[in-house]
Amino acid sequence: MYWYHRPFIWHSGWFSWIAPVIGLIVLIFFAFLIYKLIKNSERHPDFRYEKNFETYDNSLKILNERLAKGEISEEEYKKLKNLILKH
Repeated sequence: MYWYHRPFIWHSGWFSWIAPVIGLIVLIFFAFLIYKLIKNSERHPDFRYEKNFETYDNSLKILNERLAKGEISEEEYKKLKNLILKH
């Protein structure tokens, strides 16, 4: 019956300091992970759906080809690229 009168391990000793620190580290890790996921989804909204990614990728390929062929100027290229990236 010794264990009955002895306090639980998390109420005394070194574990009483380590457990909150570990909990805080885990909480910070998950907060950081959520932050990065939200930040990434805001930066590249078209990457959320594969169909949109293909459209985005094809648009940029066509735009790059038009610039390479000389069909559009660098000014037009930058303007159209910004327009594609916004949508």
